Amino acid sequence: MTKLTGWKVLRAGRGSGLVLTVDFATTGRSDSSFSDLAPRLDPQLTVWETRQPDTADGMSAQDYIELWTREIKDSGLTVLAVLGYCAGSVFAGELAARIGDWQEQPPRFVMFDPEVPTPDGLDRDFTAMMDQFAAVLSPEEATAAREASRQARTDAPDFAAFGDELVRIFREQAGAAFVREELDTELLEEFAAVFRSFVSYLDAARQIDPTAAWGTAVAVNSDNPTEGALLAPESVGIPVAHVDILRSPLTAEAIDRIVAAHTAATA
Repeated sequence: MTKLTGWKVLRAGRGSGLVLTVDFATTGRSDSSFSDLAPRLDPQLTVWETRQPDTADGMSAQDYIELWTREIKDSGLTVLAVLGYCAGSVFAGELAARIGDWQEQPPRFVMFDPEVPTPDGLDRDFTAMMDQFAAVLSPEEATAAREASRQARTDAPDFAAFGDELVRIFREQAGAAFVREELDTELLEEFAAVFRSFVSYLDAARQIDPTAAWGTAVAVNSDNPTEGALLAPESVGIPVAHVDILRSPLTAEAIDRIVAAHTAATA
């Protein structure tokens, strides 16, 4: 198989079954990730996770889906399940439906605390990113960033514009701190580029109506279920905080059961 560009291999399994995972995982985030879940799953399963393009500006939902599906087809592997985390559940539902168009047995679609991207959620993600720089930001800079993001939320005409403003605010406030602390400004630009790519990913997800796909899913819910999870006809509750759901052994056990039951039913 040629080198993957749209996917990264979290684990090469012993069998021919493939589990796809959709998330925008970044280094240093507090939320658990599919990298935590993959080693806990059945060792027969191969697990891939979506990889973000180096430059995602202007990419549509269709662009993302085509990037990912092309390499799935070429792999020759049978997709047993597609897993989506938060906003990744929007893309995951679309991927599962597309795979069902060419694969004799459609994959099982599982979503974890699914959410449609919103400006409020993006503001929350921006705050979490700024919190990573709490050690270098002065109280005044942190306060200025929060006030500027609130104003941008009011002034920005749409989701993408709001994201652009948040990138600008990050560069302005964190940039001053980096200069003052004599830190590498290239690192600052790397963080800004990752956040801009994240905004593009979320903005593209907003182009997909997930209602139909979510109505076919199994929702795996943390102790704070989302509204999107209510659309799923089946659900599994995991008694952990949202940030820990992908690192819980209970979650891995649930996914193994779901995949095994689906495989048996379609055999």
